[in-house]
Amino acid sequence: MGHNDHFEDDYPELPDEAGANTRSGFEPNNEWLLSASPNLRHEAMRQWFLSRYWDPANDTPYNGREGGYIYVHGGPYEAEDELYGRFGHLFDDEIVRAVIEAVESDGIYEWAPIHTEPDYDDYFAFEVESEDLPYQQFIQRLSEIDSLHSTELGAEHQKLLRQLLYSHLIAALETYLSDSMSYWVKSDEAVFKRFVFYCFDFKQEKLSLSNIFDRLEGLREQVEKYIQKTVWHRLDRVMPLFSSALNIERPEIEQLMQHIVIRHDIVHRGGRTKDGDHVEITADKLVELRKCVANFIENIEKKIAEKDHDSDF
Repeated sequence: MGHNDHFEDDYPELPDEAGANTRSGFEPNNEWLLSASPNLRHEAMRQWFLSRYWDPANDTPYNGREGGYIYVHGGPYEAEDELYGRFGHLFDDEIVRAVIEAVESDGIYEWAPIHTEPDYDDYFAFEVESEDLPYQQFIQRLSEIDSLHSTELGAEHQKLLRQLLYSHLIAALETYLSDSMSYWVKSDEAVFKRFVFYCFDFKQEKLSLSNIFDRLEGLREQVEKYIQKTVWHRLDRVMPLFSSALNIERPEIEQLMQHIVIRHDIVHRGGRTKDGDHVEITADKLVELRKCVANFIENIEKKIAEKDHDSDF
């Protein structure tokens, strides 16, 4: 979608390098702005404002008795405050003032925010910066779990604590798998290619030759979002792809899957089985899962260390 799709046809078309359309609105590139022609600069600043704020009549409740809008999404906002706040450090007063007058030319002086959904993908995204970071963080989680497990509590509280720690061990496993996969697809081209090649969902997508270059440009971002949204405790589904992408032997999952079924009852059934029985996590059972998860991850780490990821695809 072009920058001007929601704006009047008689305004100049902005080039692609002018900025980007985000969930918050059009965001101009400051470096481009500083070198842009006056009319394009003016238009970019105008679009920045009008992609974020609009006439409150569009989406704001009106109190007829009091004679005013109820700004349930925030506001009212004034063009002067917002435009000077965004561009005042870049341009002289005359330049910013011209944009203010343009957006207020229809007689709107108090504005409501355009209600948009937050970008939850950005909230959940996490950058894995080194090869050993996922394992280091896993070891840290184990240390925290061990410390909490040694806490002296009453019998009932101890039962609940063991359930929580039991679930957290599976969560630590999920995080390790997700972060490891994220690191390797970003840092190793062979792993990235194998991930795309072996991923069942990607195999099902149809691609026309006319779109191939656009898809290639966005493929890495698509893979990263896929990794973020994958349910990593479903080892029966994820380990074939994980192992194939990393070109390592697939680890055994049967023992862990038994624990994951119990974790499901704790998290999704309030600590009861589908028959209504209470799920009891003894100290021995917690230790058993800890050992099982640690061995599973250490085995993966050993296989990764032994494998040459740059081998032929």
